[in-house]
Amino acid sequence: MVTIFRSLRGQLSATIISVLALGLGLLLLMAGTQMARMTLESFTHEQQVTALLLSNTFSETMEQPQADQIMALWSAHRDQWRRELPADTNLSIFDTSGKLLASSADGDVALTMSLPTLLAGDVVSHRSGERLTTAVPVHNEERGLLGVLQIDSSLAPMHAQLWQRWLALIGVTAATLLLTLVITLWLAAQMTRPLAELRAVVEQMAEGRMDVRAEIDDSVSELASLGAMFNHMAGRVETMIQEQRDFVANASHELRAPLAAMKLRAEILASQKASDEQAREYAIEIDEEVSHLAGMVGDLLQLSRAESGTFTPPERPVSVADELAACVRSARPRATARGQQITVEIDAPIPDAAIAPSDLAIMVGNLLDNAIKYSPEGGAIRLGAAWRDGRLEIVVSDNGPGIPAEDIPRVSARFFRVDRAHTRSVPGSGLGLALVTAVARQYGGGLQIRSNGVPGEGTQAQLSLAGCAYVDPAEVRI
Repeated sequence: MVTIFRSLRGQLSATIISVLALGLGLLLLMAGTQMARMTLESFTHEQQVTALLLSNTFSETMEQPQADQIMALWSAHRDQWRRELPADTNLSIFDTSGKLLASSADGDVALTMSLPTLLAGDVVSHRSGERLTTAVPVHNEERGLLGVLQIDSSLAPMHAQLWQRWLALIGVTAATLLLTLVITLWLAAQMTRPLAELRAVVEQMAEGRMDVRAEIDDSVSELASLGAMFNHMAGRVETMIQEQRDFVANASHELRAPLAAMKLRAEILASQKASDEQAREYAIEIDEEVSHLAGMVGDLLQLSRAESGTFTPPERPVSVADELAACVRSARPRATARGQQITVEIDAPIPDAAIAPSDLAIMVGNLLDNAIKYSPEGGAIRLGAAWRDGRLEIVVSDNGPGIPAEDIPRVSARFFRVDRAHTRSVPGSGLGLALVTAVARQYGGGLQIRSNGVPGEGTQAQLSLAGCAYVDPAEVRI
């Protein structure tokens, strides 16, 4: 029982039933009170009507005050009105001075109402304990007021009738509560069923089945929306886990080759079978592989930092033109070694931007590095920058072999390299564009690659950064 009320279904049902029971209880109390009042009023009205009918009947007899005749007439009418009058109803007749003329009750009977009020023609009812008394004046058309007629009855028949009505009212209320309980349990089951479905899916996902999804109908819009968001989240989680597995597999593949080469050369050096010239070559190659691995680890650390979600925008702006010039100066020696020309075209003016110099160096540096590596010797590389509609746009283009159309959607993936079989001699780890995309995303931007895959027409990489506009706090007016 305790477990049921700890569930959402049980708590929801208990809450609805409790609120409804409280409401029905209050309605029952109000209806019962009103019913008791109306029952008493009805009983009083019936007694008053009976008293008026009797007063009209006795108006002739009152002219000759003969008690036996009056009581005989009362007995006759009592048998006639047995259904309307309680069995213990008593009749009393008084003259205009309040003197008792006749009575069906045992013992002395007194007029319980105010005589002046009765003589004025009013019908008066009075409740005393468990009896109801009604008095009416008796009139004659010729002689006027003759006296007062008084009847009194027990309230026991009224209480019996009221009790039957109470039982009927309580029965209807109980039936309503029972029906409501059944409907509430059904509604609670319908409302919590999607949650049970979600729980079952979560349990399956916890066991490793990442492809399961919740099937929730739209009977409850909020729960349907929750189910849709859960399925979306589950898809994202599945994608992230698959990307993590691919990342581990790709990282292992990228690390295996240089580690194997280093291990082989280290074993040869340890055996002391290599000549001095070979030893120097092996040492240089090991140093190059270590530098390659260090660069890969550095890129992975930067990529992890960029995707961690803990980005803090810089508080001070920097000169975009100066930082781009620094990036070009850093890349120019490698381009010069290959006989390549780097042309810089910056549309003036470009305002200072709230961007970290290191982040700008990572993005532009990697784009220039790719352009240098994949452009032929003597090729041309162009770096352009402009400020359009509150966005900083940076374009790096080359005249290299280009990228096939089917590979463009994947060039920003980790460790992806176009045509690996023919570009193994090109240095790099395949993390450059993934790092550029992650850093650009921090500034509300992205990277777009354009190429038709035709050798000589090259590739164009466009950075668009929307979240680097700088607003001087001193210029903000409150």
